[in-house]
Amino acid sequence: MYVTGSKKGYKLWDSVSNQCITTFEKAHDSAEVCSAIFSKNSKYILSRGKDSVAKLWELSTGRTLVRYTGAGLSGRQVHRTQAVSHHTEDYVLLPHERTISLCCRDSRTAERRNLLPLGRSTIVRCIVHSPTNPGFLTCSDGLRARFRYRTSTTD
Repeated sequence: MYVTGSKKGYKLWDSVSNQCITTFEKAHDSAEVCSAIFSKNSKYILSRGKDSVAKLWELSTGRTLVRYTGAGLSGRQVHRTQAVSHHTEDYVLLPHERTISLCCRDSRTAERRNLLPLGRSTIVRCIVHSPTNPGFLTCSDGLRARFRYRTSTTD
């Protein structure tokens, strides 16, 4: 399976037949879906919309389990950004458009754990987290990619 996002919501596809299995319309209250990714066990989808919210969806029921906001920003985003899971899936990382920082939330409770300044002057457009280590790569309009690695195991 694979998942795609659009202005109308997101779709779940069968990768063998290339047929749409199901459509989640208005997944972000009619805001554009900027990203959608599977959890490691493929039972959940983490989506991010221009409504400044990321949502964890349960595929078997199609319902939202958890909603994650940025660093308290309300309203809609201007730019497309994504949400990613930490390599252990204990945290969700959300680039925050207004403060140009990275908001880290507990994946189960949505409680804000940390707000990481990224030292950038332009908005983060892409973030990729390592599947095995506490490291991530960010890219922005400033034509730079930055790699960060967390050496401490405490919050």
